[in-house]
Amino acid sequence: MRLRQLNVGCFGGGTGLPSLLGGLKHNPWLHLNAVVTMFDSGGSSGQLRDELGVLPPGDILKCALALARNSREARRVLLARLPTLEHARLGGHTGGNLLLSMMQRYSGDFLDAVEGLSALLGCRGRVWPVSVQSASVCAEYGDGSQTRGEVEVDAGQSSGQLVKRIWLEPTVSIHPVVAHAIGGFEAAIIGPGSFYTSLMPIFLVRGIADALANVRGPVILIANLLTEGRGMHGFTAADAVARIVPHRAAP
Repeated sequence: MRLRQLNVGCFGGGTGLPSLLGGLKHNPWLHLNAVVTMFDSGGSSGQLRDELGVLPPGDILKCALALARNSREARRVLLARLPTLEHARLGGHTGGNLLLSMMQRYSGDFLDAVEGLSALLGCRGRVWPVSVQSASVCAEYGDGSQTRGEVEVDAGQSSGQLVKRIWLEPTVSIHPVVAHAIGGFEAAIIGPGSFYTSLMPIFLVRGIADALANVRGPVILIANLLTEGRGMHGFTAADAVARIVPHRAAP
């Protein structure tokens, strides 16, 4: 007997999206798609982006590992960091980040690189970057100050700054192949994850609103159980919806 599978899209990044994928991948009723934010500026991913001119690989790697058939062994190998003393230039990077970055450099196409990594890992589902254009998350706080970069935006709101406005610089567009894939989803799940750096950046990508409008079923927001620092004190699920919806409805 063959089960009919629902084609479901999961949107986010960071640590929240891989956790969601890992929990859902064993459900035989679901065919999973991860639509991943691509604007990480910290750690190994940010360094590889700056030094090699590649897209930040970290969030894509974690989602591919979450969907891998043997995720425990794959994580053990691909999340191990090279020792700095033995590899001065490569030290501190994970094997998986380096692998995906090199696959991108030599294929010349990030979608092909992600597809190749997914095939190597035997992923139970698809992993899609929301955009293949490089950009940084920027924020303006309630006092009028501004900052640039995922790490800096998180640090500002965690220290008590209220995020008044958030945008991507430069403006980027969704990849047509990814937009087409989203149009085939029968449900969309947003979150959980860091609201201003894992979730909101996805909805700042030009074309994402039109793509989501073509989803044939419900769009579900999984709210975080806890707020993320003093800058989000009192932040509710209703606040999250109020900030996401204008971007979904944007032309």
